[in-house]
Amino acid sequence: MQSLRDRVALIIGGNSGIGKATAFAFADAGAKVVIAARRRAEGEEVAEQLRARGAAAMFITLDVTVEQDIVAGVAATVAAYGRLDCAVNSAGVCEDFGPVTDVDGDAFDRMMAVNVRGTLLGMKHQLRQMVAQGGGGSIVNVASILSHVGTPTGSAYVATKHAVLGITRSAALGHARQNIRVNCVAPTAITGTPMVDSALAHFPAVMEPVIAAIPMGRPGRADEVGRAIAWLSSDDASFITGHSLALDGAQLSA
Repeated sequence: MQSLRDRVALIIGGNSGIGKATAFAFADAGAKVVIAARRRAEGEEVAEQLRARGAAAMFITLDVTVEQDIVAGVAATVAAYGRLDCAVNSAGVCEDFGPVTDVDGDAFDRMMAVNVRGTLLGMKHQLRQMVAQGGGGSIVNVASILSHVGTPTGSAYVATKHAVLGITRSAALGHARQNIRVNCVAPTAITGTPMVDSALAHFPAVMEPVIAAIPMGRPGRADEVGRAIAWLSSDDASFITGHSLALDGAQLSA
């Protein structure tokens, strides 16, 4: 079923990991996909893979820490396909694997700039376009189960993901009457993403207990998250807004 047929989707961070998997899920559901990210070679490769599957797809260079890049990205999407129906904000970084006493201020600032400020400014200009064109829309932000719980380590990263949940809920309340739905997904450890794959390779002592705590006995996969984001963006989820959808193998229920 192509539940997003002819919808126009802007996927920020769509060149790798969850963003890339989401781009494929949107394309498979019939959407026209714009991939926006910093690394051009990877992004162009993803766009070409989508076109080879018969999808309408393009890549634009975008750095979420530069507001004008976000403005230009929304404008390029509208110029190419006429409107913006769906947006996904999946760009994120983690440089924090230690206790609070080891938090590096510069690393905290970088994570806040990408994870929080980038998501907030993405929503700012995505919402402006959706309001101006009318007809509603959907925005999905990539949060984390760490938007809901704390951990003994990684407190700065946890703080950024709590913030993503907060701004998601605020935007949902602010635009519910305009039929613009704003949700987030809250994944646990997800393989097939640069962040988790790197953490598993370089910080196994941190990651192994996280995976062991997942009741299903395994980490999630990027494609599982991508399909959930596509569903949350579709009319099948038309009465869901301000929600955080956990993809955690029951970890938050334990």
